[in-house]
Amino acid sequence: MNYPIKYTATAVKEAMNRTVSTLLQRGVLTRDTVYLVMMNGGCWFASHFFDLLDEPDNEVYYLKAHSYHGTERGELSWDYLPDMQLAGRDVVLLDDICDSGKTAEAVYRYLMEDLQQSPRSVSLLTLLSRTSTILHCPMNHYACIVDPSQDFFVGCGLDNNGEGRMLPYVGIVQ
Repeated sequence: MNYPIKYTATAVKEAMNRTVSTLLQRGVLTRDTVYLVMMNGGCWFASHFFDLLDEPDNEVYYLKAHSYHGTERGELSWDYLPDMQLAGRDVVLLDDICDSGKTAEAVYRYLMEDLQQSPRSVSLLTLLSRTSTILHCPMNHYACIVDPSQDFFVGCGLDNNGEGRMLPYVGIVQ
């Protein structure tokens, strides 16, 4: 399928470089940070993110939940939750997009309430975010690209019912 380009591969890479550089300078990303990757969309983002960190010994866990059925957003359901020790640790959740903020809120609630481990901090880092979700996110939220539209995106981890996820650019479903 052909998807019109919204953000080129170069624009995505530059946005990621700027964001990671800024977060390293601010001390948000450190050698002791624990990273939680949301599958499946967050895997593309995480693989490119870790290349930028140049830190070979990152502690990484994967979470799997879904709230989309095709292109329709529904209730969040968990598919996989790892056994993690996060008490007193700085945690960064990596995901492809913060669309409605529901997934981020559910992960935050899980980490802070259900696990009862009291991480020192929990932050969200996404490739893309809707302008409106940054204001309502329950944790520190950093986005490489903030998009005000309501476009449905594919590429760079984002998919349209399983299609387009591995495109090297961010395209729009029409």
